[in-house]
Amino acid sequence: MKVDTIVVGFDGSANAQRALDTAMDLISDDGTIHVVTAFHARSSSETAELMASLPEEFRGGFDLMQGPKMYLRDAEDALGRHGVDHKGHLVEDDAASAILDVADEVGAELVVVGSRGLGRVARFLRGSVSTRVAHHARTSFLVVTDPEH
Repeated sequence: MKVDTIVVGFDGSANAQRALDTAMDLISDDGTIHVVTAFHARSSSETAELMASLPEEFRGGFDLMQGPKMYLRDAEDALGRHGVDHKGHLVEDDAASAILDVADEVGAELVVVGSRGLGRVARFLRGSVSTRVAHHARTSFLVVTDPEH
């Protein structure tokens, strides 16, 4: 099965990398993979508190978005090395909502996410991205699990 438009959630984790690799296996030759990295923007007071905790010499060069930007760049670099047409999406939202919104926007045929394997308590308290995507996706979805677990 080859697919023309795939959305992949990517947070830099090993599970996200497995999801990206799977998407590369499933994308058609002329298809596009949309990589979604979600982030939570800090409030002004949270940012001020964090900056105040840093030594003064580091404050000017500190980028709160460094992590999400790096994750997205890493995924795009991997897709580029494999010659896969792609588009990155850095979205301010929770991961599941960001993935679902991009999937709707681009008319995705498939959404691919990695499974983190949350424990029962964490899954009960906050749910998992894969569970939320499964319950709310308007398209086919694939959860890639860690073969070790």
